[in-house]
Amino acid sequence: MTRRVAVYGVGHFGYAMVRHLQHKAPDRIALTAYDRNDEVRRSLRDARRHPYHGAGTTVSDAVVIADHARDLLAGADTLVLAVTSQSTREVMADIARAGWDGRLTIVNTAKALDSRTGRRLSEIALEALGPLAARVTYAALAGGTIADDLMRGEPLGMTVACEETGSLPGLRALFASDTMWVETSADLAGVEYAGAMKNVVAICAGMMRGLGRSHGAVTHLISRLAREIESFCVARLGADRDTFSAGSQCWGSDLWMSCLGPTRNEALGRLLGGGATLEDATRTLASQHKTVEGVQTLRAIRALVAGHAGELPLLSIAVEIILDGAPADRLIAALMADG
Repeated sequence: MTRRVAVYGVGHFGYAMVRHLQHKAPDRIALTAYDRNDEVRRSLRDARRHPYHGAGTTVSDAVVIADHARDLLAGADTLVLAVTSQSTREVMADIARAGWDGRLTIVNTAKALDSRTGRRLSEIALEALGPLAARVTYAALAGGTIADDLMRGEPLGMTVACEETGSLPGLRALFASDTMWVETSADLAGVEYAGAMKNVVAICAGMMRGLGRSHGAVTHLISRLAREIESFCVARLGADRDTFSAGSQCWGSDLWMSCLGPTRNEALGRLLGGGATLEDATRTLASQHKTVEGVQTLRAIRALVAGHAGELPLLSIAVEIILDGAPADRLIAALMADG
């Protein structure tokens, strides 16, 4: 049976996801994509190219480009949400207004917490849908899958998490390919926390590089901060310990890729470590059409950190440096302080 898949949001990662899924269209999936940016839609429809990302690449003629959310959802059974975390509430309200028939599986690719409330994106999304949430199966994607690697067909891995375990085999089959290894998890909350928290570690790793520190110093910071976060998420937030294992795609793989690879969060950290303000650093990355989700996560967990500073000493310092402009070298002092 042909699966009808819709992708809402064709930014850098959304475009990479469309190109990943198009290899299964039209034989196994009917693929439709939509972006709120008129220029993106026009370029994808007319030239089959993205105006900002993936130079030299195209989308297949089998991919339908929708002009409205209602057209995107018409007949869809699966919606891949590829928008920034701060857009989640607004986009889900748009989806609710558009409506759909039957049940819909929503797969969110954003890795952050809601910056206003500190809640998980699954909670925000389902709340925004109102009564329609009763007809939704919600899942989250996480893993070391940056857009450029995905577009190049590198051999990668990801975790797909859903509390409705009967949906996991179908979701795995949807995303798995000869270049994508997919593991499944019923620990939706833990996978959401892992995906969001690794962004913060990546910013701190970048700050160490911006401060001119060695590779060994960077990995020391990563290991210590990762252990701090893992212990807190398991003990305080109810995450499964396996979710935060070194072998998991949503934590172990994504953590090392985000911290040591060419990622947005690491790039922001380098700028901060080099003396840039948060405003200047985010403006620089925005000029490259890059949104840094780790900043949203830090804003979301400020209150959480304040209540548990003794358990999260490195994370507490990271909040002060990144959000309040404290000197970046305070991170080193905190790293070397006696526990």
